Amino acid sequence: AANGCDSVVTLNLTVKPNKATTLNESICAGGSYSFNGQTLTAAGTYTATLTAANGCDSVVTLNLTVEPEIRKTLNEAICQGDSYTFNGQTLTTAGTYTATFKASGGCDSIVTLNLTVKPIATKTLNEAICAGDSYSFNGQTLTAAGTYTATLTAANGCDSVVTLNLQVKPTKAT
Repeated sequence: AANGCDSVVTLNLTVKPNKATTLNESICAGGSYSFNGQTLTAAGTYTATLTAANGCDSVVTLNLTVEPEIRKTLNEAICQGDSYTFNGQTLTTAGTYTATFKASGGCDSIVTLNLTVKPIATKTLNEAICAGDSYSFNGQTLTAAGTYTATLTAANGCDSVVTLNLQVKPTKAT
């Protein structure tokens, strides 16, 4: 002390804690995340040391993941005259169609449809029988002239339409 006497000083010391925070974030492929003045596009662990409200260090750790873009290709076929519904559209012609949806994680899911249209097979038969004879067609026994049609399933799974033009020739008396 200044006068040569003892002086007692009491120090009340408070230790302020450093603050540590961990962030677990994800972005979609092609997206970015802003962290501590940086624009991040790659997955990884990033650390920033900031000053907390109490004046001490605040360490922030960012665990960043990048969710992949989901791509799927559908190869579908329809028969001529049929349609296929894709992304709210009713399609009747062959082609490649693309739609972008939001996947469950919020990122884009791109679906490509390759649509083919299979033809309907048609065939016409011109046949003749003599009066009194018969002709077997699609499980029927025919004896009268006329045009008959049968719809069958072709090898490609689509309809096959067969038309029979049947003539009945008269018999000649001898």
